[in-house]
Amino acid sequence: MSNNAQALAGVRVLEATNYIAGPVAGRILHDLGAEVVKLELPPYGDYSRGVMPKPESKARFSPLHAYYNRGKRSVCIDFKRPEGAQLVRRLIARFDVFLENLTPGLLAKYGLGYDDLKIINPRLIMCSVSGFGQTGPMAKLPATDAIAQSISGVTSLTGNPDGMPVFSGIYIADGNAGVNAFGAISAALYYREKSGRGQYIDLCLSECIFNLHDNTLSEYLSGDKAGDAPKPFGSHRNGPSPHGYYKTEDGYFIMVVLDHYWDTFIKASGMVELRDDPRFSSLRKRSENRYILAEKVQAWVTRNFKRRDDAIKFLREAGLIAAPVLSVPEAINHPQINSRDVLQPVDVPGVGLMMLPRTPYHMSETPTRIGQRAAMLGEDNHPVLSRDLGLSDDEIRALEAKGVLAKDPVLS
Repeated sequence: MSNNAQALAGVRVLEATNYIAGPVAGRILHDLGAEVVKLELPPYGDYSRGVMPKPESKARFSPLHAYYNRGKRSVCIDFKRPEGAQLVRRLIARFDVFLENLTPGLLAKYGLGYDDLKIINPRLIMCSVSGFGQTGPMAKLPATDAIAQSISGVTSLTGNPDGMPVFSGIYIADGNAGVNAFGAISAALYYREKSGRGQYIDLCLSECIFNLHDNTLSEYLSGDKAGDAPKPFGSHRNGPSPHGYYKTEDGYFIMVVLDHYWDTFIKASGMVELRDDPRFSSLRKRSENRYILAEKVQAWVTRNFKRRDDAIKFLREAGLIAAPVLSVPEAINHPQINSRDVLQPVDVPGVGLMMLPRTPYHMSETPTRIGQRAAMLGEDNHPVLSRDLGLSDDEIRALEAKGVLAKDPVLS
């Protein structure tokens, strides 16, 4: 393994984003070696900076912002002013990628749309991440992770059958869109290496999360369930069964019995009566009657195991798939997580050292590295603008005095 090489070393990314989806893509690009410069609007920058900051922090900074933006540099330019927009256009000539998730049409309003920027830099790859895409009847509507999940049909499959929809435990639409944006940008960079041409990427949360639909959608589209809208499956998934959550006295665990393990499960559990029960005679029937089957399996668990670890050990030794349902603290401290250096320390203004996760790509030649710092708003105005645009300290101070540039008051 090379200790220095990184897959995207030399790639430069200008990132004008807020909250989660866009920053996730930028975070991955950074961990793979790209230089990522965060372009933020005054007076507050990325909205995530103001989400529950530590009360004792003098800087406008939050742990949430550090989580998605560690390692990135920060310039704060008011591109809604002609002078600010001109600075951005000059910067674009020095960057490979422009990543943004602002309101569709906003950048074009100030002469910063792709049609404007590709004239300046024909090799530029611009990626716009939005709720619904840049076209269509909903293009200009605001959207969040939950909105994208709702529109995509995913929310209708989350929760208990015949119950009220519930939120997923994480911002899965945002995170998934960020990963997709990273993939699309990487593909565009590869294409540019072959052709010399940049391109525009229109990517949205609702389509990305829709693309995650699985056998439930494929079965419906095939006509097998025509007219019968898929419903949430609660704690016991459709398809191969048993496939769900079971309770012991000290917690929950999940068991998955794939179709080719059905006989193994019957032999291990000793529930030979299940083999001859017509309700469970095939994968399809076990799926249709999974709640009845789950009751029988739960009764077997209750009879035989008080501790979830004992149940998991028994099932694993039988060659079956099982795992505990861990709390967040348990997951953080799990030996598997710790053995792979998932969490690494980052210096966060107003917080100190925080353990944060790095991009989960374990690459033999080009390892990922987490940024060791999190920049305050406008902290890199001077180094970036002097290096890339040749602006003097006096010119930068003059732009700050006029409000074209801004920075966290702590830096003044």
